[in-house]
Amino acid sequence: MPLHQASVRVHLTNIAGLGAIQLLNSLLPALEGNKGIQVVETYLPDRGELASYTGSDPLVRRIHYRRYLPNALSRLVECMLPGSRFDSAVPLLVMGDLPIRCRAPQTVFVQTPHLLYTRKKAWSVTGLKRSLLRLVFRLNIRYAQAVIVQTTFMRDALISSYPSLHSRVHVIAQPVPAWLLKSGLKRERREGALKAPLRLIYPAAGYPHKNHRLLAAIDQADVGNWPIESLVITLAAKSNPAAYIPWLRCVDRLVASQMLDAYESVDGLLFLSRDESYGFPLVEAMFAGLPIICPDLPYARVLCGDEAIYFQVDDAGSLKHAVNELYEKLTTGYWPDWSEQLKAIPKDWETVAQSMLKIAVSPSAETPNELNARDD
Repeated sequence: MPLHQASVRVHLTNIAGLGAIQLLNSLLPALEGNKGIQVVETYLPDRGELASYTGSDPLVRRIHYRRYLPNALSRLVECMLPGSRFDSAVPLLVMGDLPIRCRAPQTVFVQTPHLLYTRKKAWSVTGLKRSLLRLVFRLNIRYAQAVIVQTTFMRDALISSYPSLHSRVHVIAQPVPAWLLKSGLKRERREGALKAPLRLIYPAAGYPHKNHRLLAAIDQADVGNWPIESLVITLAAKSNPAAYIPWLRCVDRLVASQMLDAYESVDGLLFLSRDESYGFPLVEAMFAGLPIICPDLPYARVLCGDEAIYFQVDDAGSLKHAVNELYEKLTTGYWPDWSEQLKAIPKDWETVAQSMLKIAVSPSAETPNELNARDD
């Protein structure tokens, strides 16, 4: 390592969600490949896809964090007890949403909307877990010198929930996964006949907030009136939310090559999620040039602007109206233009890595990014 080169440690012991794993598979190599700021250590999980991550830089020390308790309880212990093992003058970039109680310059990358306070009280196991998550975050805020989020919506919502963060939240958007970037895919028309029924895809894991249950609200007697040939969802057949729908196809999780094949042939992305910090499939669909149907919620509006077709969340009738609207538009030769929305999306992961590492080594510095501009 060159003399006096800035160094950073990366903490990702709790990365287990499919979206976060996909993001880190693209981001980690870019972080470790940065020429100006050296990643010297990565703290990896002891299970899951990232546990076997080896990278390409032999100089990076990789440390697996062993969990002996159930994951949720182990994570609580990790965040609430003094994290002396992470004490260091070398800055710590935490990828897992929650600050660690350690003596180190610390930057936290927040990828979940579940930290945001809502007026609606959810008296359920999921609701209680989210309440505990918010409590831990609030108690540990003082250990984080900076927080990174992916959209201006998340920045403003996080500051509204935790006002003490007002001057500490930075916005860094992310591009599509490396496999899609390298493909150069850019759709400009339908693959089939203009008046053929729609072929749609909804790539999402089976988490409750992904809202697959909305499909079960479709009237069985009305299924044949939807202009859909197929809707592919990435759930196992046993998790089919509406087995009575003949055009609903459960294909389980798709690997990168299969996702690329799908994006090359479908007529659009259907996105049902009620709660997102970013919404990677939306960015993927825009990059690929696909039409998008999604809920009329702030996270989607921030990303997609006026080019998407929106429906009222949890309303199957509104969803049907949106599907019909897309069908009618496509029969006239319509195809979306996402050029304006994509202006705010970085062109590569190296740019994202550079911005994150700069914040990590100097958390209080202003980041030269137009997304970080605030009106107040």
